[in-house]
Amino acid sequence: MEETLRMVHANVQRRPNSEINKISRVTKLYFGGMARHLSELRCVLRPGAQLAYVVGDQASYLRVMIRTGELLGNIAQSLGYELVGIDLFRTRLATVTREQLREEVVVLRWPGGDARKVLTEDLNAQRLRN
Repeated sequence: MEETLRMVHANVQRRPNSEINKISRVTKLYFGGMARHLSELRCVLRPGAQLAYVVGDQASYLRVMIRTGELLGNIAQSLGYELVGIDLFRTRLATVTREQLREEVVVLRWPGGDARKVLTEDLNAQRLRN
């Protein structure tokens, strides 16, 4: 996520600060929220549980490509999930850039884990959000 935020800042040097702050904030809130969601699910999932999320890449009017599926997969792996795969669901046309963007299905598996490891990872996820 930090790399994505760095890319946002690098590609929008000529934009007003309010636009930069808005894109950075929205990106951080989305991925931070997904990290919190995945973290909190772990205590209720049975070992071997599978999850699937349909997510779409974003290419804002600031022309910053955000690979949502890849970033979500990385976040999930950092929380102890196994990344089963990222499969193309469909493509869609970006209204501003007129580029084809990917919508993907991110498939995860929760292998299970001991409570101490989950608690430690929860603390790490909290740090990621802040």
